[in-house]
Amino acid sequence: MALWIPSGTMSLMDERALRELIEGIQAGTTTPDDAVERLRRLPFADIDGALVDHHRTLRQGMPEAVYGPGKTVEHCVKIVAELLEHGSGPVLLTRTDSDQRAACLDAHGPAIEANGSLLWRAPEPTRTSDVLVITAGIALILKVVEV
Repeated sequence: MALWIPSGTMSLMDERALRELIEGIQAGTTTPDDAVERLRRLPFADIDGALVDHHRTLRQGMPEAVYGPGKTVEHCVKIVAELLEHGSGPVLLTRTDSDQRAACLDAHGPAIEANGSLLWRAPEPTRTSDVLVITAGIALILKVVEV
């Protein structure tokens, strides 16, 4: 599966969520206490020693990715839960083993699976152009799955 996430697209999503929060306070549909609770997790949430970066999208234009190697099954489940429950963009868990994948799928429902990675809330593609992948040498050969 090939996904295209253009630079800046994700930051617009988070800016939109922030604007909706501010507008909710102005309109009286969100209490200041509710807003403080939502903002408390920003910019980082400490999940058993892993700092989950909720502001990365605003700073970099791309969301946080969770690197599976070295994490326990439970740690992966908790970090993905944090991103799904307190974020609005895509959640990507990479280089997982079969136990991590099974536990996260069980805890968080279906995801797009490819090459040991899981993706929840995939963004809509904004381009339809093709991508050319050129490699040199056996070590650089990539598996490209066409949608």
